[in-house]
Amino acid sequence: MTIVHAFVDEGLGHSSYLVDVGGGEALVVDPARVLSSECRQARHDGVRITFTADTHTHADYVSGSPLLASSGAAFLAPEGARLEHPHRPLADGDEIAVGRFVLRALATPGHTPDHLAYLLLEAGEPVALFSGGSLMVGTAGRTDLLGPQHTRELARAQFRSLRALLALPDNLVVYPTHGAGSFCSAPGASERTTTIGRERATNPLL
Repeated sequence: MTIVHAFVDEGLGHSSYLVDVGGGEALVVDPARVLSSECRQARHDGVRITFTADTHTHADYVSGSPLLASSGAAFLAPEGARLEHPHRPLADGDEIAVGRFVLRALATPGHTPDHLAYLLLEAGEPVALFSGGSLMVGTAGRTDLLGPQHTRELARAQFRSLRALLALPDNLVVYPTHGAGSFCSAPGASERTTTIGRERATNPLL
């Protein structure tokens, strides 16, 4: 059973996620700058945060990944982000073992040019998708944040990224970073998680 804890900042419309990956270790995806909730949950579960992954460069909040990295966590981030902080850069198709799981990077440009989604696999089977600012509940991430000169190109890229994600299994649970109330999200549903099948059937942008 895959245990995923969500931490929602309603003011920012932002969600981060803590995953128990076994062996007393945990993965955090798109952590907030203030990590009190994630760290409190990790202590409660008796796990140590050993991996932290950012899906993209964020325009609406400061990532907590550098702080976790300074405490020894492996910091995973898109190769295209060209971050100055030490990290492990990932490109499309790259895989890294995280406890009993494998985390596969999926290039999903659109919301940002460097965007990655992360597919969590157990024994080779997909069990969760952390979609960041690509696929969301009933919507998708904005493609206009870099200015009008990039919007058309990023919108096309976002469409291709969404179509690629829809090839994943219908019952796969999707955990977006952005949601209702987010500066980075187009208008959509208020729920925080969804499935590939539900979005294929109901998302008006697909």
